[in-house]
Amino acid sequence: MVNLALSWITLRLGLVASTEFFRYPAVVVWTIIGMGGATLVYGTLTRRSATPDRTFVRIAAVVLVLSFAPDIGLGLTVDAVTASEAIGLMVLHVPPAVVSVLALPTTPLGR
Repeated sequence: MVNLALSWITLRLGLVASTEFFRYPAVVVWTIIGMGGATLVYGTLTRRSATPDRTFVRIAAVVLVLSFAPDIGLGLTVDAVTASEAIGLMVLHVPPAVVSVLALPTTPLGR
């Protein structure tokens, strides 16, 4: 819901100069895939790790940083993608990551 609200605000205020990739269907699909992936990773860690919460938070941080690479790549290689669109797409990776590390671990932020 946070990503849909951010997308709506961004598009409504014209904060992205292009919208070739910044569209609602893509935002919904990729957000669901990201949250599903986080849930699967956490579930796997709870069965295979002695410290699943701490490990999950570390993995989530690394994956968040790595998830920016495709958006940076779009900005650098696709002429129709503006810097504002690439940055907007990167910002949309943050809410699912934050929700994942707050909602999934048994201990807050894996502490």
